[in-house]
Amino acid sequence: MKFLSIGQLTYDINILTENYPLEGTKSVTKELIKCSGGSANIVAYTLAKWNEESYISGVIGYDEIGNSMRKDLENNKVLTNYLETNYDIKTPTSYIICNKQNNTRTTITAEESQFNIKKYEYDQPMDCIIADGYEYNASIYAYNKYTSGITILNAKTPRQGLLDFFKYAKYVVASKSVAEAMTGMQIDFNNPLTMSNIYKRISDKYPNINLIITMPQEGTIYQVNNEIKVLADIKSEGVDKTGAHDVFVASVAYGLTKKYDMDVTLRLATIASSLTKNKIGATLSIPLLSEVISIYESKFGKLNNPQTLNISNETSQESSPNNVETPK
Repeated sequence: MKFLSIGQLTYDINILTENYPLEGTKSVTKELIKCSGGSANIVAYTLAKWNEESYISGVIGYDEIGNSMRKDLENNKVLTNYLETNYDIKTPTSYIICNKQNNTRTTITAEESQFNIKKYEYDQPMDCIIADGYEYNASIYAYNKYTSGITILNAKTPRQGLLDFFKYAKYVVASKSVAEAMTGMQIDFNNPLTMSNIYKRISDKYPNINLIITMPQEGTIYQVNNEIKVLADIKSEGVDKTGAHDVFVASVAYGLTKKYDMDVTLRLATIASSLTKNKIGATLSIPLLSEVISIYESKFGKLNNPQTLNISNETSQESSPNNVETPK
């Protein structure tokens, strides 16, 4: 299968501290973890790590960081045919303060100027397109070109222009914050009516999409045969949730192209997302496919895949909103 991930790339510098620094004080740490980041990058990286033919379309600067990111992508089997180098910008960098005391993270992204993909006449056949809601022209072009494939919107962050993508994608994986911003309503995990009301409001407005709403540390809302369901999250303390949503989206793309049903696909995505939280660093924490499959099969039995799994070269439970259960 061929996957194309479109959107922004950033370079992450994780700064580990024993507690959050007070304003006006000086802090010293020797714990820095650096890696490539950005939603589109994490999705492409995950699928490549799972031995799929994974392409990235985005922009990096002509600088040391950009060159390092390109090399890292290529070393990890991500195909960079559509990765552009902009000679007028610096590669965006995110400085992430990781408070080890309570595992909170504060992110500041340095982006000196606005820039977009200029060349997006994709010349390869693609089975699945995943866009992160930032590169409108390139994303809509790809959605329209590959209408016979699976098109996914990774709607993680509320932002201007995001809703325009809802008109084109067949599947939308929206975060809780995006769903709440769209509807002006709050999701209460202990009140199933709030979950179904928000889901219905968005689905009624965009009836042509298959909607999935993720609720960090709580679960996932989705629909099968006109029944709204909730898949409970896997309870885990974790050390870093950066990239968890994006790995979830990549897993959804993987499951759909393998022709798993939605229940199985979201179980796999929930397991993969949970595993990423056990290690710091967005692309450093992506689990092996074999790990995800092993946990799935230990809980739910043999995974019957219509297509052959390719994991040899690798470098929960669901219920209705009225009866949400936590996976054992």
